[in-house]
Amino acid sequence: MQHKNEIGLQEIQLEAPGDFLSELLGVVEAAVIPLDGVVRELPAAHGWRLIAPLEGSLRAACGELSLPLEPGNAFAVGTEDEVSLLPALPCRVGLLTVCGSVADKVLHACSAQGGLFFPRGGEAVSRTLRMLSSGHKRVPAREASELGYSLLMSLYGTGSAGPAGRHTMPPVVEAALGIIRRDYAFLEGIAELAERLEVSQEYLTRCFCKYTGITPGKYLNQVRIENARLLLRQGQHSIQFVSDACGFANANYFARVFRQSVGVNPREYARAGREEALLISEEDRLYVL
Repeated sequence: MQHKNEIGLQEIQLEAPGDFLSELLGVVEAAVIPLDGVVRELPAAHGWRLIAPLEGSLRAACGELSLPLEPGNAFAVGTEDEVSLLPALPCRVGLLTVCGSVADKVLHACSAQGGLFFPRGGEAVSRTLRMLSSGHKRVPAREASELGYSLLMSLYGTGSAGPAGRHTMPPVVEAALGIIRRDYAFLEGIAELAERLEVSQEYLTRCFCKYTGITPGKYLNQVRIENARLLLRQGQHSIQFVSDACGFANANYFARVFRQSVGVNPREYARAGREEALLISEEDRLYVL
């Protein structure tokens, strides 16, 4: 995997599939895209795109279709149309582009007016990206095609055309997602969340996992980390302040969760933000001169 910077584009180097694999099943693109609250446009191309939030949530728009995506979800859309990724907060998105008759057969419900929504397909996309990026060299086309086939078989028969699949999510899960996004800084834990929803913690966890692919506790931490990253990039707040403001029990636990999620500790992340701000400031001064 090629790392451009700590929070930058991570693009997996793939060997170009030959004519045979391109016609049968070729993987032509694999990347993890960071979205820092800015809309990202994916230009039209040949094949099908599989999009899955890895951290945070976003909205994918294609033509007249606009679909909200949460961690655990995946969305497949034909690449003859442009796709817009609209994040509400900084997030990371997994992207795979496949082509060929096998992809066409499995994703047959995709059209220029819509796509396939996979409520629990995000983990399959994430797993495929991890396997593709396990080495440091260019991934052979045959190996990528094999992983692409396993991915499609994982998704086969589990999607629904257009945004209708999104509406099958139970009200308790919809409500839990809304409360977490709104009150992440004040929730003491999933027990309180279940109490507010008037359901048992076991029932909430079971439903939440079924329709999002992750536990409510993990999703709560992801939302907290998203907002912690925003505060840290400002470079004006202490680690203790950010920990408290985002609802973590203490700074040590916050630092541990942050490092597991982002790959660096909060101090290193904040330092990178200050250095980037200083660099931008220097460039602005040069332009003024």
